[in-house]
Amino acid sequence: MESQKINILLRKYFDAETTLDEENELITYFNSDEVDEELKSYIPVFSGLKALSVSGNQDLGDDLMNYILESEHKEKLKYRWMWQIVTGVAASVILVMLAVNFYSNQNTWKDTFTNPDQAYREASKTLDFVAGKYNKGLAQLKPIGKIESAVSPFNSGINTLNKGFRQMKEVETLNKKLKKE
Repeated sequence: MESQKINILLRKYFDAETTLDEENELITYFNSDEVDEELKSYIPVFSGLKALSVSGNQDLGDDLMNYILESEHKEKLKYRWMWQIVTGVAASVILVMLAVNFYSNQNTWKDTFTNPDQAYREASKTLDFVAGKYNKGLAQLKPIGKIESAVSPFNSGINTLNKGFRQMKEVETLNKKLKKE
């Protein structure tokens, strides 16, 4: 009868369903001299638990909890420190951008020319210079136009070939439909 009760308590213990009194009962049983042969393999487990409870380490749970809380606190501090640095850098960048924007708005542009006719003549001269360079660059692209005209018969032949391939596909689909019927 005793071994059946102990077996039930062991199952409950390993399923983490025992109460403190039941665990104490297991510890007492396995530290006695009346342990069944089939249960002797559990003696080291429960004698170790008794040694822990006898040695005065009842604060072990508290110590473990304190260690866990300290670790979490250190990790939170680490992340808080990282976010403070990132936020500080972002704020510095924003301040620098605002200062540059403010300084650039302080400088008002001054007209180069006071006479509009003189400004028009200068702008026309500049645009004529740019147009000349642009046209010179386009002149170098004229041989490409000759290549395109030389390739146009080839393109028409390719188009005819592609048309033939499309017709062949149509014939194949009609052939497949006829075979199904």
